Order: sequence, then C-alpha cells, then structure tokens
Amino acid sequence: MNRVVIVEDSVLHRKGLILTTEWEKIDCEVVGEAENGIEGIEVILRLSPDIVITDIKMPGLDGIQMIERLKDKTDAVFIIMSGYSEFEYARSAIKLGVVDYLMKPIEDKEFVNTIRNACQAVNKRKNINKIQSKIDKMDDSRIMLFQEYLIGNDSTKTIYVEEAVSYIQQHFREDINVKNISDTLQISASHLSRVFKEETGYTIGDYLTNYRIKQACKLLLDPSVKIYEIADKIGYKDQRYFSVIFKRMVGVTPSEFKNKFNQN
Repeated sequence: MNRVVIVEDSVLHRKGLILTTEWEKIDCEVVGEAENGIEGIEVILRLSPDIVITDIKMPGLDGIQMIERLKDKTDAVFIIMSGYSEFEYARSAIKLGVVDYLMKPIEDKEFVNTIRNACQAVNKRKNINKIQSKIDKMDDSRIMLFQEYLIGNDSTKTIYVEEAVSYIQQHFREDINVKNISDTLQISASHLSRVFKEETGYTIGDYLTNYRIKQACKLLLDPSVKIYEIADKIGYKDQRYFSVIFKRMVGVTPSEFKNKFNQN
C-alpha cells in the first residue's frame, strides 16, 4: 500500500481530501499531513511517503519551494494543486519532477485518476530500485567470482586441463559434456574430471556453465541482441532454461541485467 502525505494550508480542503477519498480502493493510506511547506518538509523526511500531494500557495514556504528543498532527499512522487491563476507556475513545477498537477476546484474522479497514475509511477520506481539493489549485489554473485583458468601454466599435470579449457572455449556454443571432451583428449572421463577439479576447483560441468554465462553477460551489453539469440549463441536451445541458470548464477534475470546496463 502506498503511503501518502497531504500538504495544504486550508484545513477544510485538507481534511476533505483525507476523509472523503476511498484511499484503500486505490491502494493508498494517508500517513501524515501538514499545513505549510516548512511543516511539510519535516513530515515528509520523517515519514518517507511514496506520494506527496501539495498546494502551491501556502504561507511561509510554498509548495514549489518545498519541493526544491526536498530534491535528492526523498523518493516521493509529487502532485501539486493550484488555482487557475497559478497555472503557469504549476506547469513550471514539472521541471522539478512533479508527476501531475490538479486545478482547483478538484473533481473527485480526476483526483482518483491522478492518484492512480502516481501509484503507477511509484511502483515503477520501486521496481527500478529493486533491480538496482540486485545489480549492486552482483559483485558477490557466483558468476562474478568465477575465474577463468589461464592457459600457459608450465605444470605437467595441467596439460589435460589446459586442453579441456581450450576445448570448452572453442565449443561452448555446442551441446558438449565431459565425455565429448575426454574422448577428444583420449583419456578417461573419470581421470579428466578428477584432474580438472583438483587444478581449477570446478567440475567440468560447472566450469562450462560459468563460462557460458560469463559470455552471456558480455553479449547482453548489446541492446540490439535478443535474449533467445544469446541463449542460442552460448549453447542453450531453451531460452527459459537459460534464464533460470542465468538468474541462479548472476542474481538477476537476463532481461533485468540487459535493461539496467543499457540504461547506463
């Protein structure tokens, strides 16, 4: 439920909005009120509402000044109310990120529709913040901790491991498994699996999955490439299965990853 604060110097108008609006039906609750901009700042910072509905003309500090002072201090969505004489003033508030403005006298239907639009803006912002939070945690994800095995080690026991890694790098787009690799290297699958795990810390299957998903992350930086194309390019014929594996490894879905990084 979205939290609402109303800032309006007219007690009659303020209480009218609070008491006559069926807030629950539009998934909202009024958590606070104020009669001027100065009081409004205190209430908004203390209660952290999702939506703020404010009048423009108020004693002490008007609505526009209040919004200016709250810039970068709140994630609230603002709706302003104004009289006809303040129309140009109200329109300039859009530059401050105000999502909508209402002309007095305000009709009930128009008011409810405006609140619903504000709720959509709030939900969109919450979703973006949720994705951002997931992205911020990606440094701790399994794929970000994955270290590719570096070919060129002089140790004798790494020859098969290097050849297996080289095979994976060349054939990861194909349907391959431990047996394919061991047959190519002409050694037993059990021996290869044991040596590979000892040297890299990964099973061959885990290494292949990590390598594929790492390649997918690179491909997702191209906004023109579709998710199903990326899945196919890294060896997954089933896009849904690819998405499940990707989220498990990275912490977000391929679409969330792609959208976030292409926004940046």
